[in-house]
Amino acid sequence: MVDRNLGQNYLTGNLCSSISNLSHMQYLSFGIHALSRTLPKELGNLTDLISLWAFDTKLTGRIPNFIGNWSKLTTLRLEGNSFKGPISLMFANLTSLIDLRISDLTNGSSSLEFIKDMTSLSILVLRNTSISNSIPSNIGEYLKLSQL
Repeated sequence: MVDRNLGQNYLTGNLCSSISNLSHMQYLSFGIHALSRTLPKELGNLTDLISLWAFDTKLTGRIPNFIGNWSKLTTLRLEGNSFKGPISLMFANLTSLIDLRISDLTNGSSSLEFIKDMTSLSILVLRNTSISNSIPSNIGEYLKLSQL
């Protein structure tokens, strides 16, 4: 298991794209104004990632579509950043998610269509994300959901 936690520090600058060379990394966490700019596309190579936490950073741009390729992801927390919406429909591939928290998106309305097959969710927090449609009709199948 490879774990990288860059949270609660005073790092500045950009997330180095060479971090994607750590191809067996499973946990990546960073926050408290640690980084700026966008997530480098090379992070899409981290296909063994189980958990990504990015909170209270200066990350900007759209939430990358490549996150939708991380099929092993069980925890995704993108809170308090400066990402732009909408939430990609590629996220529909993240059917192993147990904990999904996204907040503070600007520009763009998101549909809840991407969560329709995420029946393993126990925590779903979508705050300030400009959701434009209704709660999925199959929400009763989310038997593990304890926080909405």
